[in-house]
Amino acid sequence: MAGCRVVKASMDQSVQNLNQYASEYEEAAATFAAAFKAAIEEMEGDAKDALLEFFTTNIEGFVTKDLPDAVKGLAALLAANAQNFDDVDAQIAASIRGNG
Repeated sequence: MAGCRVVKASMDQSVQNLNQYASEYEEAAATFAAAFKAAIEEMEGDAKDALLEFFTTNIEGFVTKDLPDAVKGLAALLAANAQNFDDVDAQIAASIRGNG
């Protein structure tokens, strides 16, 4: 682990930022989905049905759920890594002090 320097405060701030971005993205995605559906609302015919089916089947869930969840997952991973660094640091310190 030579050359590894962990700045916990920076990691914690990054976790907060990622979670905030995920929330903002969820809101933007919901707005996008609603705007798309409104844009095709007055269309008629099978092409509209196919377009709406394609959007709801292939795009909507990816944009409104999968991407925000991926960002939240990255935040959770970073938070877990930060906690692991704290735990390892405490274990090393305890070992040095003869408590571990």
